Amino acid sequence: MPGARYSASGNNTLTSTPGDTCLSLVGITASLRRSWTYELIFGNEGTPADQVLNWTVHRCTAEGTATAVVPTRLDLADAESDMNVGENHTAEPTYTSTEELLEYPLNTRGTFRWVATPGSEIVTPATNDAGYGIVAFHASITTDYRATALWIE
Repeated sequence: MPGARYSASGNNTLTSTPGDTCLSLVGITASLRRSWTYELIFGNEGTPADQVLNWTVHRCTAEGTATAVVPTRLDLADAESDMNVGENHTAEPTYTSTEELLEYPLNTRGTFRWVATPGSEIVTPATNDAGYGIVAFHASITTDYRATALWIE
């Protein structure tokens, strides 16, 4: 699958309510292109403990309000990314119900790396505000957490 390759990371502080997105990637109106996410990395930045976070990757139809993240071009000869990337959301993306793409329980002492089998990448359509967000949840702990995405456009 040829194309330009990018990466971006984002973080957030976990609270006791579901829906604290740490990273979102959505298409922008100006130049819509499909994207294929082929790798995700999840981990805890806070003090680790023997507790489990539930990580979910959801499809979304609106990006919410977040701190902008500038995607890194993995090849400097490529153009800038056509995805809006955000971290540390103060207003959540609009998630599509029953559209969880990935879900993993992960001990806060561990880091997890998901790599797509070729042909099983997470694909976002060439549609305005279509994309996905990465959320972690635990009912009672507060910690800082981080996610990284690598994708092709």
